[in-house]
Amino acid sequence: MLNKKGVSEVVANILIVLLVIVGIAVLWSVVKPTIDKSAKGINSDCFTVSVEAVSCSIVGANQPSVIIKRNPGSGAFENVDLLFEDASGNTQRYTPTGTNMISNTGLTELETMSVLGINGITTSGQTKAVNVNVVVTSNGQLCQITTQPVNCVYSSIGTG
Repeated sequence: MLNKKGVSEVVANILIVLLVIVGIAVLWSVVKPTIDKSAKGINSDCFTVSVEAVSCSIVGANQPSVIIKRNPGSGAFENVDLLFEDASGNTQRYTPTGTNMISNTGLTELETMSVLGINGITTSGQTKAVNVNVVVTSNGQLCQITTQPVNCVYSSIGTG
């Protein structure tokens, strides 16, 4: 009965451990909803879908035609936007519609597709760089551009 010091140290250590556990639980209950909300905004299709411009040619009345290819990856997307950039850094965006629309069902893995006679893009004799951006299906989120630009080449015949 004379050595109560040892018992009080054990009780103090148990109380400290319990306080740490309660503190972690309180902190986790505050942080978890924020993490869950942020995780919903991340679209995994952006990481699995890869579409790139293979070639670009400018024919006829300065209308670019682009051949694009879908690389391996199982994600789904709604459409592909083509971004044209001139030497000054000015960009023009083209979203194919109608028969030119490029969707997940129209462009399967390892398939190529031509987007011919793109109207509304002014080339004015300058070489353009082309990049392809994918809009994923789940919430219309625009994915980051991960491919290298392809230069448009003036051609007197066909696309390629």
